[in-house]
Amino acid sequence: MWFRPLNPCSTWFSSNPKDWPPGSFRKTHFGQHVLWHSVEGGGRHLSPANLSIYRQIGDVEVDEILRLLEKEDSNAGLPITPGEDVLARASTVHHQYIEKTSESNANLVDKALVQFYSRYATLPTWVDMDQLQRGQEVFLAYLPAISLSLYYRSLVPGFSIPHLAHVLLSTGYLAPPASRKRVQERLTDTAALLAQSMTEMAALQPKTGTGWKACLEVRILHAKVRRALLRRTRRSRSDDNENKNTKRASWDANAHGIPINEEDMAATLLAFSVNALVGAEILLGFPLPRQERLDYLALWRYLGWLLGVRVIDDDKDECDNRDNSSAQRNDLPRALDPCGPGWLENRSDSIEHSSAIFQSIIVHLLHPDESSVQVAHHLLWQGRVNEKSLMETTKTQRQEQENWFYYRCLQCRRFVGNYLADALQLPLNPKRWYRWRSWIFSSVMLTAISVYTFLALPFSPCRRFIVSFHRKHLQSFAMSWSKEHIQRVKDQLPNETKVCNFAMLFSPANQ
Repeated sequence: MWFRPLNPCSTWFSSNPKDWPPGSFRKTHFGQHVLWHSVEGGGRHLSPANLSIYRQIGDVEVDEILRLLEKEDSNAGLPITPGEDVLARASTVHHQYIEKTSESNANLVDKALVQFYSRYATLPTWVDMDQLQRGQEVFLAYLPAISLSLYYRSLVPGFSIPHLAHVLLSTGYLAPPASRKRVQERLTDTAALLAQSMTEMAALQPKTGTGWKACLEVRILHAKVRRALLRRTRRSRSDDNENKNTKRASWDANAHGIPINEEDMAATLLAFSVNALVGAEILLGFPLPRQERLDYLALWRYLGWLLGVRVIDDDKDECDNRDNSSAQRNDLPRALDPCGPGWLENRSDSIEHSSAIFQSIIVHLLHPDESSVQVAHHLLWQGRVNEKSLMETTKTQRQEQENWFYYRCLQCRRFVGNYLADALQLPLNPKRWYRWRSWIFSSVMLTAISVYTFLALPFSPCRRFIVSFHRKHLQSFAMSWSKEHIQRVKDQLPNETKVCNFAMLFSPANQ
């Protein structure tokens, strides 16, 4: 049963249809079997029609703030810059509002900023800080297994979803024509977000926590990218060669949805939470303890809330405040709340709900095409390569790089299964000896990580040392990244003085 990428233990269900809930049926997608029970029939799964409406929803709060800021700045002749620190401005305005001014003296922009900052400067009533801390420990304990799963099971196949691949190709983010250096920098930025959020409880404290701040900055970055893509003008060509004007085609919201929409964000959140847990299960051969899975989902529910993923809010006062903040919110469908307890009040279960939402999104979105293959191969080429093109390297160097690519394709195949790997056209090494060598090395490495993951389980006396070791090195990585990243931002945005850590270091409008 060890290392089974498809249909792990946690997804099993009875083979006898008489044991299934009324109206449920078996559905198979790329080799993964699912007992599908639609929400209309009293289950938790959502149809493509159910999910499609979420593709037309961005981030109402931050999108409105950027619209107001752009309107204000355009009046002053100063457009929003890629590195503008909107969160720092919101903090300053919030402080001034609390200390010196009344609401009647604030303009529309300041009111929106104050309302946004106030909303996230206080912990929601549904957050249990002790549970978040336990969720952080889950991440630290199983860090190697989770890291492998995030790359091979979430990042590569997830970003190969055609709609997501279109965003990546439109921005050059993690996809051609981004250079290997740029791709690795952006992967490192994602790792830094995790490092800043997972090492200690203080990181998640409102206003002061590094993880709290990083999540909101990434959320604002997503809104900037969304706004830039939606503003792209249509391609126009003049027959006059001297006056030919070529621009990228506009974003087709009908075909792809709003860029970085609610369904995409829910999919990403579940890839980092549910899919990471499944990856650890694949390595162990059995699922993690139920309480650890609940704690980890609770942690990602809070992080997702900071990143702009709406949750089901049982606190009426907070719902009222949220609705009054923007009239547009009254027209929104109920929140997916992917890591929450679900829509069934009499059967609240975040494990079942998150798995069903993830399965629903996969069935809806994961249908690889040419862009999927392009993005997957581009990501798997990253790593043990230099900046020279393959044509400029020697034959030996080229062979080494190709072997590395084939090895990573094998690793990805072992995490997602042959059905999806074949759809992404992940090749095996054509040379039999190299193929066997890669398989042996892969098996030895995965076995070692499996044993290491087993030693990190709650009953193990090694767990405390493993958690401490991973925390220490993640904190060291976060400090190193912060210093290097600040310099990188200054180099790429030399004309901006005050820049947020997660600035938009590319312009989708000009790609």
